[in-house]
Amino acid sequence: MIFSTAFADILLYLAFSYLAGSIVLQFVPEDQKPQLSTSKFLLVLSTLGIILLSFSPVYELAVFFQSSQGWSESYLNAITGFRVGQGWLITSLLSTILVVTIYLDGSRYIQALYLFLLILTVGFYSHISTLDLWAGFALHSIHFLFMSMWAGVLLHVAWFAKDGTNWRRFLSWFTPFALFCVAAVIGSGIVIMFFFVAPTDYANSWALPYGQLLLLKHVSIIPVLLAALINGFLNKKKVFQQAWLKIESILLLIVFVFTAFMSKQAPPHDVNDTLRIEGGGWLVEELAGPLSIPLTAVMDWTLNGLLLMGLSLLLLTLMLAGFSRQLNAWLSFLFSIGFIISFYVGLMLNLSF
Repeated sequence: MIFSTAFADILLYLAFSYLAGSIVLQFVPEDQKPQLSTSKFLLVLSTLGIILLSFSPVYELAVFFQSSQGWSESYLNAITGFRVGQGWLITSLLSTILVVTIYLDGSRYIQALYLFLLILTVGFYSHISTLDLWAGFALHSIHFLFMSMWAGVLLHVAWFAKDGTNWRRFLSWFTPFALFCVAAVIGSGIVIMFFFVAPTDYANSWALPYGQLLLLKHVSIIPVLLAALINGFLNKKKVFQQAWLKIESILLLIVFVFTAFMSKQAPPHDVNDTLRIEGGGWLVEELAGPLSIPLTAVMDWTLNGLLLMGLSLLLLTLMLAGFSRQLNAWLSFLFSIGFIISFYVGLMLNLSF
């Protein structure tokens, strides 16, 4: 069930991003963006997908109730009696209106309005809003809105641009736009993280499944930012390099994957209690040694750990060198995957709890 609901979340992030990117690009003049292949079918499919994919946690809840309730009663209870179900009802209503608007080629302002309301709904019914309603609502909405806009525009240009027409003009607005979005996503993400993990427990949380995925998410953001740096700043000749845009978008997808699986784990409001109840992460004891309560993460340098961390930095450098030497861009993608794996394993080998 965790795999299927996490997979649904990944597709949901992509659906929101595709819609957000399309709507943002509708507000950009034609001479300020590459020629793009647009598809009403994909826009409608993405919007309908939001209805279907956001039903995943409702389905999970209904299945839980079916051990004590009938089929129809369990679904009715999950939809009407819990925030997750009520949020899905509102999401379905807004998505239906948005589908009709897109199908009838409605105003871009109406499309933007209903997508914005959908994102506010995601924020209002998010997990963090159950901890602090208005602060959680605002933070999650900001995080999701700017993530969708940044990833969405990148997704469209990376995979649906016909050529590099107007590339330099596109970069002149997209680079500062992306910088602002990334700053908003990282800033809101850090504050959200501290609702679940106290700053002093950040390293201790790596002993848990949630913390492991959080660490992998943070490590995987580094090559995303490096790819963004290459596309936005180091490409001094401002040549359209679609392969590098695709690499940036796939690396961002990897961050989505870790985020989706992390959201299915118990957040460590109290690391030691969570460890007692949930147990440790999958590879923690194999890499970092036995866990003992109370957890105290300390750096315990090992030769293998240091070598792997050194290798990870070398791979990151090779990613840059691959761009400057004009090597096949997908070779740099392999370097970035190697960086994530070697940095993660190296760091864990240097830790003890």
